[in-house]
Amino acid sequence: MFVVIYTHGPAWQTGKTVSEQPFYREHGRYMKQFFMARKLLLGGPFLDNQGGLGILDVASEAQAREIVVHDPAVLERVFEPHLHLWHAYFNQYQAQSAPSGKSPSGEREVLQ
Repeated sequence: MFVVIYTHGPAWQTGKTVSEQPFYREHGRYMKQFFMARKLLLGGPFLDNQGGLGILDVASEAQAREIVVHDPAVLERVFEPHLHLWHAYFNQYQAQSAPSGKSPSGEREVLQ
């Protein structure tokens, strides 16, 4: 599994909520397709207006990166994604993806 944390990108409009940002609706429609395909388990904005989070159930970092880099809000630089390989130690959901065999490095990665 992977966690993507979305923070404010360079095109973030100060004074507007997450849902008022440009490309927010396009981002939602884009992510919904992965939710329907069971590749996105959970996702949504933080209530403090500081970004959002998604939990991806995919087999590889390449698949997670492919999803994130084609997100319309990322392409337009409204959101900046930070992708992390994640072990859900406490987890009531059965993962659909194959185990990666990798352990999390703990390093924060910013996608460009």
